[in-house]
Amino acid sequence: MQSQFLLTIVLTAASAHTVADSPHRMFDAGLDNQAGLTFTPDGATAYWVEWDGEWGSNAASRRTIYVSTLDDGEWSVAEPAPFSGEFSDDDPFVSPDGQWLYFVSERPAGDDDTNLDADIWRFNLAGDERLQHLNINSDAAEFSPVVTSSGALYFASAREGGFGQGDLYRAAVKGGKFAEAENLGRAINSSTGEWNLWVSASEYDLVFEASSRPTNVSVPGDLYYSWRTPAGWTAAIPLEGLNTRGSELLPRLHPDGETLYYTTALSGGHAAVVATNWKALRADTRNNYAPTLLVANRSSHDVSFVDLARGEVIAATGTGEGPHLLSNASNGRVLATGYGEFPQPHDMPVDSRPPFVESLNSRLTLIDVATQFVLMETTLDNCSKPHASWIVAQKAYVTCEAEQRIAVVDLETGRTTGYFETRQQGSHVLAFEPETRTLSVSNTDSGSVTLIDIDSGDTRVVPLAAGSEGSLAIDGWIWVANATDGSVSIVDPRSASVVQQIDAVCNFPIAFSAEQKDEVWLACFASRELVAIHRQSFAIKRRIKLAEPPLNLVTHPGRRLAYVSFTRQNAVAEVDLESGEELRRIRVGIEPDGLRWEN
Repeated sequence: MQSQFLLTIVLTAASAHTVADSPHRMFDAGLDNQAGLTFTPDGATAYWVEWDGEWGSNAASRRTIYVSTLDDGEWSVAEPAPFSGEFSDDDPFVSPDGQWLYFVSERPAGDDDTNLDADIWRFNLAGDERLQHLNINSDAAEFSPVVTSSGALYFASAREGGFGQGDLYRAAVKGGKFAEAENLGRAINSSTGEWNLWVSASEYDLVFEASSRPTNVSVPGDLYYSWRTPAGWTAAIPLEGLNTRGSELLPRLHPDGETLYYTTALSGGHAAVVATNWKALRADTRNNYAPTLLVANRSSHDVSFVDLARGEVIAATGTGEGPHLLSNASNGRVLATGYGEFPQPHDMPVDSRPPFVESLNSRLTLIDVATQFVLMETTLDNCSKPHASWIVAQKAYVTCEAEQRIAVVDLETGRTTGYFETRQQGSHVLAFEPETRTLSVSNTDSGSVTLIDIDSGDTRVVPLAAGSEGSLAIDGWIWVANATDGSVSIVDPRSASVVQQIDAVCNFPIAFSAEQKDEVWLACFASRELVAIHRQSFAIKRRIKLAEPPLNLVTHPGRRLAYVSFTRQNAVAEVDLESGEELRRIRVGIEPDGLRWEN
């Protein structure tokens, strides 16, 4: 039977399957282009759009919505839908209850309607065949209406007040009409264009077309995916397995929940409907969103494990009191140091700095990242206020701030096997430069960095500027943020000299991240901003203002995203490095500070 044959091809194909290339061409009225295939909830009636001519050409014929029905395993010959054929109609979508067919049309809404851009209409499928022009339309063009189980209408519009050429909107139902449309926000919409979309009936999955984004394969339009979490919509991800150098748009899910249909450009300037396995695509995209994010929470004395795809904490592991920073992740392990000094706990966000609590503590906690289990706990000998740590093979190096030294700890036994003296006050943050095997220690109170050769034990001190704190090893150099001075020093560990000084960077620079290509990003606490510095020229390339003071940050290893500790808010914020907008705020423990990826 034709229907079974088609679905067998779609569901077993390793790549996208062109519906029009099926030997039976069941959803094809014989015209050049097909788009926007949608089904009634029982899968027995299909609607789609067809037209002749080159896609996107002014000479192309008007678009007509076609319909075919399934009867005893056979699809009927395609015919124009009862309402379509006189005017240009497009973007059909059947509501989840099967009562209405939504579409856009350039038909007049009344005798005096001379503004014939695309508006949203709906046709009653329940028997009376009413045709309604919706109250949600604007003076600009609307596209791609999709209705959810709650009755909410999602659509694209070029109306005034958006972020770019076109944005995506949601309108809830109130009093039998659609309420004022709300923009879906910066996680979805950009300064370019967002257009044809599909959203799941539950409103948790959103696939849409975006044009002119830096991540596009095709400038005119690629498909992107976002999903709703407790913290809000995720940053939209391009569907890399689907997007081509042509254009992709108008996604629609089959009632089987397995097959995602969408429209793609063919050679010769034509369009066709293709299909792919939605469940597999959805799972792969979510799994690749981001590694697990680890967060050291100073005042709840634990490490949060954050699943960024879910937008929530999936586990928390207890540590010593007041963990500020986390070590590097090494062989699936990470260290948390109990600094013993932390802000007074507050379950709710606060606007000002809480008073600090001091508790003598020298606890070191080694955590297995995969299981979140504690592998080892030890109390350090002669090491007060351990703030930072770093793992190299089976050894850990830990700052002992009060004693002006670095403790060396055997991770197999938990015993302290030796010390390196920094000879500086406030030995606070560590970085490790692997080529020279140099451990750098930024000394906040002395305004300096101590360089330690971990093999020979040679120690050198390089004077910097006031408040040396944040530290990063990259490109063979050591970057240090001088918080009080507002500058950045770049140190060559070979010559123990400053090779570059960047003055007046920001107010209280405190932490670095370098996962982004050619850029080092810097969190500036007092000026509430992120600053991008070019890794080769050392020029300041970008500033992003934040709503709260950032205490720490990491940037995404593959996407233009940053994750920032908003310590007073008990939250980590997800920030889009392209738009500069905060996308989500994820609740973690109390007073988050240090951030690390799982690997």
